[in-house]
Amino acid sequence: MHQVLRPSRPWRSALLCLALACGQPSAHALGMDMPYTSFGTAPDVDWIKVCGQWPAPVQPGEGGGMYRIVHATRHAQSFLYLQWIVRDGTDSASEVHTESFAQINNDHASITLSQMNCLPTRRGIRFTARAESGHDGEVFRITIDAGHKPGDMRFRSNQKRWK
Repeated sequence: MHQVLRPSRPWRSALLCLALACGQPSAHALGMDMPYTSFGTAPDVDWIKVCGQWPAPVQPGEGGGMYRIVHATRHAQSFLYLQWIVRDGTDSASEVHTESFAQINNDHASITLSQMNCLPTRRGIRFTARAESGHDGEVFRITIDAGHKPGDMRFRSNQKRWK
């Protein structure tokens, strides 16, 4: 007669646990990208810096566009957002687009930014910073180039040691 092979009791438990773990779509083992809205108020927002102008489409009597960098800290980790802002005739600012950076803003990234600098360029702005990983102490440089079209940007990092 044929004998049915069944995993031993410990293996069945392990397989069941594995199946349950793989089937959990809400588990965030790798963290999640923290949206800008989670830092809308103090005390998490450390600073906001205006960094150059962009040619926003404006109506007569209205102001132009500007780039804005928002830096927040939560649990000793940096979070960074780039915004394209436009000003109206009363000089009130409104957000046109906000860009988040998954490489930094993941809530498990443990990256701390320092030596941050933002300069206007002919094509937009360039933001640079020294980044340090809280996991392994690795130090590297990040560069963000943003263009005049809202959302047009490029993120680069130099993973070599940087002092």
